[in-house]
Amino acid sequence: MAAFLGATVDADGGVRRPCSSRTLESALLLVLLRRRGSHPEQVRRLAGYLAAPQAQVTRFDTALAQAVLHGRTTATDVVGDELLADFEHFSLTRKRLLFDVHLAITGAIPFDQSMLHPPRTTATDDGADNSVSWIELIMLSVRILVAHGLGRTEEISYAEQHRLLALLGSSRAPVWENYPMAHLLALLAVEHFAPEHPLVDSGVTALLASCNPDGGAPSIADLHVFTTGCAGLALARAKAEPALLRRLCDYLVRQQLPDGGWSFGENMRHTDMDASAYAAACLATVDPVRHRTTLVRAAAYFRGMSGSDGGFPTYMRGDPSEVGMTGGALSALPWREFEPGGLPENAARWLLDAQHTDGTFERSWSLSEANTVWRAMWALHSLPDPTRTALHRRITAANAASLRFLARAQNRDCGWGHRPGDPSDVTSTCYSLLALSAMGRRPDHDPIVRAGVAHLLSRQERDGTFTSPPDQVAPRPLLFDAPVFTDIWVLLALTGCDTDWNW
Repeated sequence: MAAFLGATVDADGGVRRPCSSRTLESALLLVLLRRRGSHPEQVRRLAGYLAAPQAQVTRFDTALAQAVLHGRTTATDVVGDELLADFEHFSLTRKRLLFDVHLAITGAIPFDQSMLHPPRTTATDDGADNSVSWIELIMLSVRILVAHGLGRTEEISYAEQHRLLALLGSSRAPVWENYPMAHLLALLAVEHFAPEHPLVDSGVTALLASCNPDGGAPSIADLHVFTTGCAGLALARAKAEPALLRRLCDYLVRQQLPDGGWSFGENMRHTDMDASAYAAACLATVDPVRHRTTLVRAAAYFRGMSGSDGGFPTYMRGDPSEVGMTGGALSALPWREFEPGGLPENAARWLLDAQHTDGTFERSWSLSEANTVWRAMWALHSLPDPTRTALHRRITAANAASLRFLARAQNRDCGWGHRPGDPSDVTSTCYSLLALSAMGRRPDHDPIVRAGVAHLLSRQERDGTFTSPPDQVAPRPLLFDAPVFTDIWVLLALTGCDTDWNW
């Protein structure tokens, strides 16, 4: 596994592997190309991708594909009944509007007056995270698209049009902030009032260049910084060749942004906690002395992102704290060396308070219950000694609760699924083994771990790789698939369960 993953590292140290095609972006791109009457070969390939069974798995995907391919409308509420049925997040109102507008753009449902002035249901919905640039771009694009869809173009001011063009031209990445869906919404909006603007042609060119060999458009155009941090951490724990690790780390050092954090892709402006945690963890694992300056800047970034409740959000200080992000930040650095003040204890207390009575946590950016169990356990067992001692009783109780959950959730084939009772998948099995190994469980004395490792090894393909259904979600709760992550999690899990590994 280490040899296979090491072979994915480019000469400059980056791990550049594509995200799979997704129905949403492919349908929007097809609408845009048809409106412009251009690129007939790409139109044909997009239609071919959307007609394939893998593009019509969910009712939401099917509604999009059937609308653009055959002009069919849907009479059912696929957003409320399926996509957002179990979605609990502060962005719910915005997501409801956004997914309905996607359906309206493709013709699956009509535009509605409520889309132009959507209700605000919480204080956070009123803009607490609007300083993230893509939220402003998306919501402004949606407003323009809805106004035109309703025939109420007088609702849109020149200033709003000018602002959208300014935002659209602000990205250094060919696909706007490596976010195809946001770029497509903006181009579809600009197409209504400035179809000859050069940003439209250059945007179409960039989006087409990002398409996959199957003819579809990817969910994310560039995830390279995030994948490099994760792969580097896995390879470091597998004791890969020092020259390879140095190359990976040098790439990550070059990608650090002025605020001390990292973005998920190259040439982006906005950092996020997830990419930053994995990048910092990789550097700290490989050579904390050599990378001291970079890690000091990263520590300042983490301290600046810490919320008043002790937890960490994904993007902006002040947004609600999340378990995965808090666990990532807490386990990224040897905090005893970075003058943390009360940061580790405050974050650990927040994590402990966030645990459910059944031993699980909120799932956040993953479909798998075990993902945040792993990240919380990893964090709680990497605390500085004084903090771990002060919270010993609570950590022991948290361990016991999560262990009971993982033991109960293990399937008869000894793997784990997204939730108890779901079929086993490689990714969820890796998360579960990582959580157990963080608790100190090892195959030589724990039958649950021993059986789980045996199941994982049985899932290896003949070429040495592993496959798993998509797990990551963005924008939540839409799935996206980056296949390289499966191999990364497998390598992390196997090294974590190694009896020689010293946590």
